[in-house]
Amino acid sequence: MPRRRPKKLDQLLGSQRLQQFADFTEQHQRWQQLLRDCFEKQPLQQLLPHCEVLAVRPPSLILQVSSAAVAQRLKTEQGRIITYFQTHAMATVTSLEIRIRPSRNVKSTDTTPAPAKVAVKESDTVRKLREQAELCDEPLRSQLLALADKYSSP
Repeated sequence: MPRRRPKKLDQLLGSQRLQQFADFTEQHQRWQQLLRDCFEKQPLQQLLPHCEVLAVRPPSLILQVSSAAVAQRLKTEQGRIITYFQTHAMATVTSLEIRIRPSRNVKSTDTTPAPAKVAVKESDTVRKLREQAELCDEPLRSQLLALADKYSSP
């Protein structure tokens, strides 16, 4: 089998694939900025850290969110989001597709005994419940806060 010669740097930098990747990256940054601008004009600023534009494939705007609570809140505001993207984006957007992808926790290499870890996880869970409650509308908000109160330390 003949050995292929390595490509020169000029060949790599001038390749069509690299240019396509650079174009997509630039377009993705524009979409993300549009999402930021849209959320600042709507009462959705607190959701921005939990949302990311995956793609705009006409006629859909595809968003990735970190939880179902965020997805539910975006669904209630989808008309405003679609209208904003229709007036400001180059592509035609008539629908909103939301994909839920929770962030995965990295396992720690902590050597703390197991009972202490359980206590930390409980308080962490309570904190997460309260954070999610802030992102939700009633009655889900009050239900999440009641659940957090039930499991918080007395």
